[in-house]
Amino acid sequence: MSSRNFCIGALALPDFEHISLGPRHPSTAGFIAGSGSVVEGMWTGIDIRPGYGHRAAEKLFEVRDYRTAIMLADRHDWLSAFSGELVVTMTIESAMRLTPPPRAVMLRTMLAEVGRIHSHLSFLSYLTDDPQRLWSVVDRIREALLDWSGNRVHPMLNRVGGLSADLPAGWRLPLDDVRRLADDLERRLEADGRFRGLAVLDRGDCLAFGLSGPVARAAGLDLDRRRSGYLAYDEVFSPAPTRAEGDGHARLAVLVDELRTSSDMVERLLARAAGTPGEVGIRLARRLKVPEGEHWSELEAPWGIAGSLLVSRGGSTPWRLALRTPSFANLSALGRALEGTPETAIADAVATIGYSVGDADK
Repeated sequence: MSSRNFCIGALALPDFEHISLGPRHPSTAGFIAGSGSVVEGMWTGIDIRPGYGHRAAEKLFEVRDYRTAIMLADRHDWLSAFSGELVVTMTIESAMRLTPPPRAVMLRTMLAEVGRIHSHLSFLSYLTDDPQRLWSVVDRIREALLDWSGNRVHPMLNRVGGLSADLPAGWRLPLDDVRRLADDLERRLEADGRFRGLAVLDRGDCLAFGLSGPVARAAGLDLDRRRSGYLAYDEVFSPAPTRAEGDGHARLAVLVDELRTSSDMVERLLARAAGTPGEVGIRLARRLKVPEGEHWSELEAPWGIAGSLLVSRGGSTPWRLALRTPSFANLSALGRALEGTPETAIADAVATIGYSVGDADK
C-alpha cells in the first residue's frame, strides 16, 4: 500500500501527482486536491479537498443591490454562466411577484439550453479524437453570445423582469455541427470500452450525496427540473433517455444524448421567437426592494439542480443569498466514485463527473 497526494487542474504542486485532462478541459480552470492510497493497483480511501478557489460570492451578495447581485451570480459557473444569473433572477422575481414578458421567458429558455450545449461540449472534449473541430464549434457558440450580449462567456443578459437585450436579427447557432459532433462522439464512446464499469455511482449514491442532472440520470434517477415546466419548458422540453449503469460510460452517454435534445429545443425556440413579437423587459423603479421573507427558486443547470435561497429583510440588498450548486454535490461524491478505480484510469474517471471550481468554491 502506498499513500498518494494528487491534484487536478492547471497547477502541478511538489509532492502531488498531477492529473491533467487536457489543456482546454474545464478542470484546468481552478484547482482540486485529493489524497488516497493505492492497494494492488487500485485507489482507495480517497479524500477530495476543494476550496482552493473560494470566491466568497455568497458573502459578497450581502453588499450588492439586487441588480448587481445578478451580475455576480453570472460568474461562478463559467461553463454555463447564464444558468447562474438566471436562477438568482428567478428568485428575485418570485419574491417580488413579477412575471416577465412571454418573449423574455422564451429567450431565457433558449439561452439556458445554449449554456447546456456549451458546457457539455466542453466536458466531452476529453472524449473526442478531433479536439480542434470540437473547440471550433464551442468558439462559434461563444461568438454568437458575443453578438447578442457583448461577452463570449459571461452574457449578463438577465435583468429583474426580463432581459437586457432582444435577440439580434439573423442570430444563428451551429446546431447542425453540434448534432454531427454528437453522432461522432457517440460512435467513439461505443467503440471505446474504457469507461464501462468505471467510477460507478448508483441510485443510492445519488440520493446519499444529493446528486442530480446527468450523474443521476446515468443511474436511472430522473430528477430533471425541466419536467416541471418552468420558463417555457412545458412547450418544448424533450427528455433524453436515462441509463441504469451509473458508470462513466453512462454519464458520458447522457451528455451526448443531451447535445441532441438541447439542440432540438433551441431550434424550436428560435422558430417560435421569430413569430412571437413583444417586449423582453419590464420597467421598474430605479431602486429595487424585495419583500421580507425567505424565497427559493431552482432550475436544471447542465450538471444538475441549481438553486438559490434568498432571505430578505425588506431592504435593497439580500440579508442572505445562498446557492445550491451541482458542482459542490458532484465533488462531494467524487471520492466515492473513485473508490476502486485502477491506478492508471483515474483521469478517465474524473473526466466523467463534471464540475466548475467556481461553482463549488462559491
